[in-house]
Amino acid sequence: MAKLGEGDPRWIVSEREDGTNPNGWHWEEINKLSFAKDFFSARFLSLRSNEDFSKMIDRKCLKCECLNVVEVSGDCSVSTRKGGKKFGVFDLKVVVQFECELECLKKKTEKKKKKKEENVDGLDGDDDEEDEDDREKMEKVQARGEITITEFSSLNDPDEYEWQVKMTAGDDDAKKIVQSWFTRKTMENMFGNELEKFIEEMNEFCL
Repeated sequence: MAKLGEGDPRWIVSEREDGTNPNGWHWEEINKLSFAKDFFSARFLSLRSNEDFSKMIDRKCLKCECLNVVEVSGDCSVSTRKGGKKFGVFDLKVVVQFECELECLKKKTEKKKKKKEENVDGLDGDDDEEDEDDREKMEKVQARGEITITEFSSLNDPDEYEWQVKMTAGDDDAKKIVQSWFTRKTMENMFGNELEKFIEEMNEFCL
């Protein structure tokens, strides 16, 4: 038996000076989180408003666009196992800021002037009185919010992804209406193709 510190150097695993990994003998992992950030920033922000996109959300939606990809966080990597076999692994959270424009029925209070009743001498009153008239009118309004995708993982099927929507700006009526639009089905229609494309590109790293 060899004494401590006197092991045969042929059995000692050490890093190669040239940094190569011949025949994929060692486990190797390449971080792809920066790729994920660039991918979602480019692909989601390309979903600018158009007629079909707005109809996909709701027929009452006049315009909708992704303003910013607020966050892409989690794990994303391509690993090489012994023998050179590659596989992609990811578990991501993506947060997208959006803005919708819609027509909303708003109550407006209009003030109208009316003359006072005539005095006993037949002359008009000195001052006019103001009368308030409440009317409802359709107005264009905006509402902003954030869509969060979690459980977007290489181990999950699409029906296991988690979707949340949070309204962040706009008047109360507009926020309630827009919130009701963003069902799970709507968000899957909006972003599903982009998520599938991400998986395809991750798989291409493993070829």
